[in-house]
Amino acid sequence: MGNYFLRLKKERFLPVLITLAFLLLFGTIFLRFLSIPLWDCDFWYHISTGRQMVETGSLLERDPFSYTTNLKENEDPFPNWENSVLKHYWLSQVILFLVYNNAGPKGIIILRSLLLTMTIFIVFWRLQRWSVSPPITFIFIFSLFTLLLIGTGERPVLFTILFTAISIFILEDFKSKRDNRILLLSPLMLLWANLHGGFIIGAVVIMAFMFGEGAEIILKRKVYARREIIKFYGGTIAALVLSYINPTGWDAFSFALAPKYAVFFEGTQEYHSPFYFFTHKLHPINYGYIFLAVSFPVILMLRNRRLEISHLILLIGTFVMGVNSIRYTFYYGIITSMVVGRETDKLFKKLIERKFSETTRRKILYALNVAILSSAILFAAGYYSNVKANFNVAYGDSVPKRAVDFIEKNKLSGNMFNEYTFGGYMTWRLYPWKKNFIDTRTLNYTVLSEFGWIKAAFEPGNFPLWEKLLAQYKVNFMILYLVERYGGIAPLIFKLVEDDKWVPVYCDPMSVIFVKNSEENNSVIEKYKLSRDDIYNAIIYRSSKIVASHPPSPIPFLGLGETFHKMGRLDDSLKAYKYALERKPDPAVQEKVKQIESEINKKKGL
Repeated sequence: MGNYFLRLKKERFLPVLITLAFLLLFGTIFLRFLSIPLWDCDFWYHISTGRQMVETGSLLERDPFSYTTNLKENEDPFPNWENSVLKHYWLSQVILFLVYNNAGPKGIIILRSLLLTMTIFIVFWRLQRWSVSPPITFIFIFSLFTLLLIGTGERPVLFTILFTAISIFILEDFKSKRDNRILLLSPLMLLWANLHGGFIIGAVVIMAFMFGEGAEIILKRKVYARREIIKFYGGTIAALVLSYINPTGWDAFSFALAPKYAVFFEGTQEYHSPFYFFTHKLHPINYGYIFLAVSFPVILMLRNRRLEISHLILLIGTFVMGVNSIRYTFYYGIITSMVVGRETDKLFKKLIERKFSETTRRKILYALNVAILSSAILFAAGYYSNVKANFNVAYGDSVPKRAVDFIEKNKLSGNMFNEYTFGGYMTWRLYPWKKNFIDTRTLNYTVLSEFGWIKAAFEPGNFPLWEKLLAQYKVNFMILYLVERYGGIAPLIFKLVEDDKWVPVYCDPMSVIFVKNSEENNSVIEKYKLSRDDIYNAIIYRSSKIVASHPPSPIPFLGLGETFHKMGRLDDSLKAYKYALERKPDPAVQEKVKQIESEINKKKGL
C-alpha cells in the first residue's frame, strides 16, 4: 500500500495540484483572519497592563486601574485569584502593548492572524509527517479553520492555541524519531507559562503522553530502549518543572480545578457550551466544530483498539471539555484534526485498496485532488473578490470610542459606573485621570457582585440597593450599553430613564451616558440633556438593527416590547412580545402578553 502511494506521489502533475491547492488554502485563511477588525474588549486591559509594566519596570502587585478593588470594605475574598490574574499574562501583555504601541491595530491584527495561521500550519505539518493523503488533510484543516474563526480575540490565549499544537507536534515527533527533540518542550513550557495561564493545557498534554506511553510499554504494545525511556521521561519531567518558573507557579491548576473559583466564570460567554448560542438562537452552529465533534465518536467505534492510549485520553478529555465550554473547543479541534485525521486516512487508504484496482485507485485520487484544488480555488475566489484586510478597530461594535471622546471633551468629574466590557478600553484611554468601576478581569468578587446588582436595578424587599450602592461609591456618571450585544436591555437603563435623579447627556447606537442631576453637572446637562423619548427611540433603532442581524432570536423583541410599553405604545408592545413568543415560548412572556392585552382592553373601555 505504501509503495503504491509513493509511486502516485511521483506522478507528474499530482504534486503541482496538491501544492497549488494548499498554497491557495493557506493564503486565503491568512487573508480571512486579516479581514476581522480588532474587536476583543479584553484586549484593552491587556495592553493597559503591558503599558503599566513597561513604564514601571515591574509586575502589578495591586490593581491600579479600578477605584473599587482596593477599598477597605471590598477586601477580596479570593486574593490568590486577583494576584494570578494580575500576573500570569505578563509577558504576552508586554508583547501586545509593544506591538500596538509601535504598529497600532494593524500590527495586532497581523500578529493575531499569524498565530492562528501558524496553528493550522503546525497541524498540517503533523499530518504531512504522517503521510496523510491530501484530500483528508484538506478536510480536517478546513474544519479546524472554520472552528478557529470563533477564536479570533486579540488575547494571550492565542499563544496557548498555537503552543498546544506545537507541544503535540514535538511529542509525536519524539515518538517516531526517539531523539533529542523532546528537549524542545522545556523552553516551550517555560515561555508558555509566562505568556498565559493556559500553559496547564500543555502540562495536561505532556502528562497524557507520559501516562499513555508508559501504559503502551507495560502492555507491550510499544518497545522503547532504556535510554529512550530516560530521555522521554527526563525531557517531559523537566518541561513540567520549568513551567513552574513564572510569577504564579501552578496556581492556574487550582483555579481550573477548585469549585470555589467557578463563580468567576458564571455567565461568561466563552464558558458556555458551543450549543448554547445555537439553542438560544443567537448564532448558527459552527459546522467545523460539528464535523470534528462527530468524527471522533465515529473513529472511536471503528478504530478503538488501534488508537494510542495518549490519543484516547486527550480526545475524550477535550471532547467532554469542549461540549461543556466553547473555550476548550479549540484544543479539541487541534487534537482531533491531527489524530482523527490520521486515523481517517488509514481507513480511507484501506478501503480503496480493498475495493478498487490500482488503475481505479489512481483515477479516484486524481479526481479527489482535482476536487480539493477546485474547492481551494472557489474558496479563494469567494474571499479575494469580497474580503480585504481590515486593520481597523471595531469601534461601533465593542469599543465605545465616541462615548469616551465625550467624557474626555467634557471632563466629566467624579467616579464613574461603567459597563463591564467597557472597562478595559476606558482604562486605556482615561487612566490615570479616571479609574474604572470594573472591567473584564473580574479581580474582586465583591465588586463583581455589586456590579450585577446595580445593572439589574436590584431592589430586595423594595429596598433600592442599586441606588444605595451608587451613593456609597459616589458615582457621578454612568456609561452603559444602550442595548446589549444580543438585544437585551439592562433593567438599570429603564430605571435611569424614568428617574429624575439621573439625566442622559449622550447616546449613540451602542452606548449611553447618564450624569447625576446635581449642581456640578449643570453645564453638561444644560448643553446636552436628552429627553426620555430620545433614549427610547435610540433603543428602538438599535434593537431593530439587532433583529435584522439575529432574526431567530427572541431577545431583541423582549427589549422592544418593554420599551414600547414604557412609551405607552401598547399595540407595538403587544406585537413585539408576540414575536418573541413565536421564536421561543416562555410562560413569563405569555403573562406579559396577557397583561398588555388587559391594558389595551381597559384603555378601550372593554
